[in-house]
Amino acid sequence: MMKKAKYLILMALLAVPAGMFLESCSSDDTPGALTIVSLMTDGGIALDEATAATGVPLSASVVATFNKAVNASTATAANITLQINGVDVPATITASGAVITIDPTEDMATGTNHTVKISAGLKASDGGSASAETFTFKSFGPPAVTAPQPDHLLSFFSFNGDVSDAKGALHTPAAADVKDITFVEDRFGFAGLAANFNGTTSIVEIPEGDDYMVGPDFSISFWIKANSTKEGHFVLGLAAWYGFQFEIMGGPWDADDKGVKLATRYDVTGGLTEAEDTWWNAEPNGWQGSTFAKDVPAPNGIDLYFKDKWVHVVCTYQASTKIGRMYVNGEKTREWDFDLWSNPCTPPGKCAATGVKYAGNTTGGGNKLALGFIQASGNRIVTDSWADPSDPLNNHFKGLMDDLRIWKVALTEAEIVALHTAEKP
Repeated sequence: MMKKAKYLILMALLAVPAGMFLESCSSDDTPGALTIVSLMTDGGIALDEATAATGVPLSASVVATFNKAVNASTATAANITLQINGVDVPATITASGAVITIDPTEDMATGTNHTVKISAGLKASDGGSASAETFTFKSFGPPAVTAPQPDHLLSFFSFNGDVSDAKGALHTPAAADVKDITFVEDRFGFAGLAANFNGTTSIVEIPEGDDYMVGPDFSISFWIKANSTKEGHFVLGLAAWYGFQFEIMGGPWDADDKGVKLATRYDVTGGLTEAEDTWWNAEPNGWQGSTFAKDVPAPNGIDLYFKDKWVHVVCTYQASTKIGRMYVNGEKTREWDFDLWSNPCTPPGKCAATGVKYAGNTTGGGNKLALGFIQASGNRIVTDSWADPSDPLNNHFKGLMDDLRIWKVALTEAEIVALHTAEKP
């Protein structure tokens, strides 16, 4: 009987369908992994390609789509983050079904590598864990800069593919007044976001330029990269020194006396005006009225700052103190004081200056601000042949320009340093 019972049990076991025992101890009840299906911006730029994405707008949100619904309670900064150099970017994170959106609370940093990091702490609604992954992309666009003194800012030209004034139509040039300008890679390495001047025929003529000298105070800020195949550069100008002009003075680049200057016109009372230069040649102090000049030892001098390099220039004049200043890359390089021109002051000398004042021609386009030369082509106040923008052999600016701003206030040193820090690559 015992043998027969064992036989019957064995036969019963053999009759069990194949796989029954495997099914009873299988892991099919364990949830599958939560995996990324797609990662992109809210504008449709893919962030999960083999090559890191570029051209991502600074204001973009990141949208992650998974293979199944996400447990919203795990969609937190502890488990899915947007980072710069390992530091979380402040953002609002929301989950809806299989989609998580990371919405930064402020614009991303320009030209900077960002990463999206996903950890295994992120769960599906069925309990499945996310695969730990990292995705990298580079942001794109002009710096998210809040310029100082916005109530006194008269114009802002970002040169992001055109020459429009962000402050409005008044100073936006007509298409016919933008000649031979192309838009090329900017100082952050992004295409089409800086204006390129060819050094012979390129010029932009901005209307109503005399409005920039409503005074009494004044500030101008811009980025340029001068091409050293040309020596003298008329970078920009409003009726030359009858308004204001900035130039990189001619002569060999390695000459000890090469310099830069902003020549500006001033009201010296009684309806009279005088021009004076805020100029710097990288040599020590020693001129009338000068209180400071940064010394840069020869033979480098100006080359260190302006030769084939992006450089940030800010020039200011404050009427209440009669002090003018120049800053290069956020550092003061020149300062002068009209009160030091004579003592006691004898009007109408420069010591009596009450503020900046336009003294150029106001008709026939004579009041247009020229970019790429020291005066516009219409009704020129300086009629010498060397000051004719129609002659391609003259000192037209050859190089790149970006982020030009003009204010009717004198920026403080702290504001200038902050602006440079925000805008530098």
